[in-house]
Amino acid sequence: MPSEDDSSRRGKRGEEDGPSRFEDLGLIPEVLAAIRDLGFEVPTPIQSSAIPFLVDGHDLIGKAETGTGKTLAFIAPMLGRMDLTRVSVQGLVLCPTRELAQQVEETARDLGKHLDLKTALLVGGVHQGGQILRLREGAQLVVGTPGRVLEMIDERYLKLGWTSHAVLDEADRMLDMGFIDDVSRILEMIPEERQTMLFSATIPPDLDRLARRFMRSPKTVATTRGTATVPKILQFFLRIHPYDKEQYLFQLLDESEGETCIVFCNTRRKVKELDRLLWGRGYPAGALHGDQDQDTRFKILDAFKSGEINTLVATDVAARGLDIDGVTRVVNFDVPIELDTYVHRIGRTGRAGEEGEAILLVTRADERSFDAIARDPKIAIDEFVWEPEKRERPPRRDDGHRSYDRGRRDSGRGNSRRGGSSEGRRRSGRGGSRRT
Repeated sequence: MPSEDDSSRRGKRGEEDGPSRFEDLGLIPEVLAAIRDLGFEVPTPIQSSAIPFLVDGHDLIGKAETGTGKTLAFIAPMLGRMDLTRVSVQGLVLCPTRELAQQVEETARDLGKHLDLKTALLVGGVHQGGQILRLREGAQLVVGTPGRVLEMIDERYLKLGWTSHAVLDEADRMLDMGFIDDVSRILEMIPEERQTMLFSATIPPDLDRLARRFMRSPKTVATTRGTATVPKILQFFLRIHPYDKEQYLFQLLDESEGETCIVFCNTRRKVKELDRLLWGRGYPAGALHGDQDQDTRFKILDAFKSGEINTLVATDVAARGLDIDGVTRVVNFDVPIELDTYVHRIGRTGRAGEEGEAILLVTRADERSFDAIARDPKIAIDEFVWEPEKRERPPRRDDGHRSYDRGRRDSGRGNSRRGGSSEGRRRSGRGGSRRT
């Protein structure tokens, strides 16, 4: 296995000197045509580094996070090496979550549309009938979660005797979620002559042992977290009283009507509460949390992608693996406890080379967690000041409780894009400088 230093050198060389055109990567014409149809013009660093190795048939470890273009990096060369005249499962992609699996399968269909590629999505939470039908119709590329893939193998609907390509996507997450034994069992059923690809943000010891067991002299490429997720994301934080957080969010949504926003909360309970509150105020929103069935989650994601709803409220686990282009901003309604969680959250915006915006709401109780984030040298976050609108004391009802108008708030409470004062965003004495 390559050392960490070797991996880092390879990744930096790939980012600096890799091919600048998809046409230079060795991909077949049908896949290049599909890439052009999708509007991609320049490969990302992980694509430039990984695709030439995969086209040549090497096993590969790609150290990259969601949002770096890794899905195209392993699907595009795989399609060129598959014999699509054969009606058998030749490629298998394992993902930690159902949402990520769905997005990978959609990308595979997009890249294989000029090849008449047949795919199957195998995930839990939905009825098996449609998935079994796709397998019986001759799926050549299967994307799924380890649990459902094993079910289909055990029930003899899925046969891997002709499978020549295996991908472990976000392998560290599969390890964290306890799928390592399932993954090992699945790999044992695939012929040893396969090409194996492993993509992961980190390579912990258990994952390194898995790679040593199932991979043959893998090449290693890497992209750094800073290069992959942060550079085009404008980051701001607001010190705020807990009771004012909802009012700020309402004002922000009023002043950015038509723009898309993902709001992250730390708990399912808060996601549900905030979702109900947004709908009550007239904002089209959707919630993603672990208590939902898969059909509901798919419908919410489709509504967000289509523009039917503009605001998504989510927990970190439910949003893991989301790959949606065009998200204008991310609002951290609750401060995450860990830096990695913050980086993952803000990576939902600023994708596909676009600029994005991330806003962090910091209460007095959040100071310790916020300091851990702001001290990181890769995090450049500026402070802005927002003055909440003074609200009249609502009249009391006959029962002694206050009566509040639950209608949607009017827009126009301030001229700042981020809900600031009429002077726009005002920096504090620390504003604009990078925390060290």
